[in-house]
Amino acid sequence: MSKPDTPFPKHWLYYIAIKVGLLAGAIALVLKLYGFW
Repeated sequence: MSKPDTPFPKHWLYYIAIKVGLLAGAIALVLKLYGFW
């Protein structure tokens, strides 16, 4: 698995984890606002 070009290559795994976390948070917020959860 090659390391993608991120602002901080040494911490690319954390960068991906943060992106996934933010995406999950945004989805959860939308579901809560629309009354699905």
